[in-house]
Amino acid sequence: MTLPPWLVLVLLGALTIALLYQLLSRRFGWRVLGYWFLVVFGVLGAEALAEVLGWNFTRVGDLRLVPDLVGALLVVAALWFLGI
Repeated sequence: MTLPPWLVLVLLGALTIALLYQLLSRRFGWRVLGYWFLVVFGVLGAEALAEVLGWNFTRVGDLRLVPDLVGALLVVAALWFLGI
């Protein structure tokens, strides 16, 4: 089974963002898995929205980097606001 390169990039980027959030918020342990899942959900949701709206700027391969990053940062901001 092989994963497409864009999905590998999304998963690694989301893991990096989740780990950075965990380190900055000083909430250690199993929570990083939840953060990772939520950030992946935010990135893929932003990717789907950008596809529907036809946004093609900052496109790298199959990914639109700016909307994806905004989706990830919105999830992190929501996690911080909720104190999770």
